[in-house]
Amino acid sequence: MRPRLIHSEPAPSSAPRLLHRDADLVVVDKPAGWLTHPDGTAAGPHARPDVLTWLGGGLGVHQRLDVDTSGVLAFSASPAGAARLQGALADRRAKKTYLAVVEGTPPAAEGRLTGAVPEAPGLPAETAWRVRRAGPGWTLVEAHPLTGRTHQIRAHLAQAGCPVRADARYGDPLDLRAPRLLLHCALLDLGDGARFEAEAPPELARYLGAPPEATRAGLAADADTTCHRLLDGAADGCPGWAVDRYGDWLWVQHDAGTPLRPLPPSRGVYTVRAERDRSRGGQPAPALTAGEPAPQPLEVREHGVRYRVRLGEHLSTGLFLDQRPQRAWLARHAEGLRVLNTFAHAGGFSVAAAVGGARTVSVDLSRAWLDRIPEQLAANGVDPAGHDAIFGDVFDWLGRLARRGERFELVILDPPSTSVGSKKRRWSAARDYADLVRLAAPLVAPGGRLWTATNHRQLTPARFARQVRGGLPEGAFLERVCAPPIDFPCDDAPAPVKTFVWRLP
Repeated sequence: MRPRLIHSEPAPSSAPRLLHRDADLVVVDKPAGWLTHPDGTAAGPHARPDVLTWLGGGLGVHQRLDVDTSGVLAFSASPAGAARLQGALADRRAKKTYLAVVEGTPPAAEGRLTGAVPEAPGLPAETAWRVRRAGPGWTLVEAHPLTGRTHQIRAHLAQAGCPVRADARYGDPLDLRAPRLLLHCALLDLGDGARFEAEAPPELARYLGAPPEATRAGLAADADTTCHRLLDGAADGCPGWAVDRYGDWLWVQHDAGTPLRPLPPSRGVYTVRAERDRSRGGQPAPALTAGEPAPQPLEVREHGVRYRVRLGEHLSTGLFLDQRPQRAWLARHAEGLRVLNTFAHAGGFSVAAAVGGARTVSVDLSRAWLDRIPEQLAANGVDPAGHDAIFGDVFDWLGRLARRGERFELVILDPPSTSVGSKKRRWSAARDYADLVRLAAPLVAPGGRLWTATNHRQLTPARFARQVRGGLPEGAFLERVCAPPIDFPCDDAPAPVKTFVWRLP
């Protein structure tokens, strides 16, 4: 059940960084999600960006980095530059050093891999590697490709039993534990005195031993994003704790008796006692434990989109931060779509899709949560009159909408792990998700998408995929597995939130 489309979605503000330019050579630090050059597979406003076009074209391509790989990428700008690059790469004078985070533990501290590479059958391939650092469930290795076959490092490390983290092609395509393929070209040495280096990106920071704030440096510096997770439990060295930033206020969830490192400065701190299962109620309300209360509502931003949250009123703020990448995708790609957002809560997906140019219908069993949507649309300059909200039981309304002949290019299913509907029947994602998919699938327009998400911890990615597949029509396929955002790292267990995008026939 391998996704057909596997590539990183470039961060909204990402762009290559120029490392060197002269009459013969141009060298950049390529971000993940960018192609080396146009691949001819997409056009128009949703085409994937490429470095060659960004540089203005007219350059020679002598090396390539996969769209998911970041780091040093060199182009020739003259015949002399072409001869220099070709010569260095052909006779092995050029030395390329990659950093890769792999799953598990390599068979030795260092070695050489020489197995056949699927993308270059019958051709010799050789990669030298050594271990740099290790942690729970992962190892940071330094890899040196001695030949230049496509996907060589990824294929060789997978053959050694330790695929690169978040490699959906050579690893587990359903269990991605990082926001992108963790492979980075750190150094290109041409062997003639020219050396070009690219700093490790934030996605690699914690594997290099940096503190959590280094991993989140890009988020903290982004004036268009004022909410994200600062600490995420054991992966950040604070088991039992999660600390989120909403503007100038902190939202802290914790298990009783677990120690916490000092909190960063803030205007106020709201504290929530964490419970694994909130569905049966009885959990204490959030409490303001330091500083001043936040405005109600409090406006925050994600990549420029405005959301209104309320701190302290409920166990939820109204915005689930671990779905930030999916909202960013909607804000960039939803133009012209009709979107059905079920279990809409306060409408985070609906707001993002509306900002992106979609028409939305939001369904939820809580009128109070639905009532938050119009003010959020208005805050983004979107006329709420063009977007519908339906108060009622999602299971009931899916059938009603289908009988009306309604169709949507995108249907979003993000239900709670367990819930009790209007008919007082307890629903469980682990047991009943396939039934929900059967109800939703007829509403998806031909060729449209069905987003399925769950935060049920007992549903592994493979088990969740089987549940969804059991409710899909013949011919539907898995298009994308959405990896966790950078501020929600996971090591020895799958990400709590699993989001799969399916394309229907």
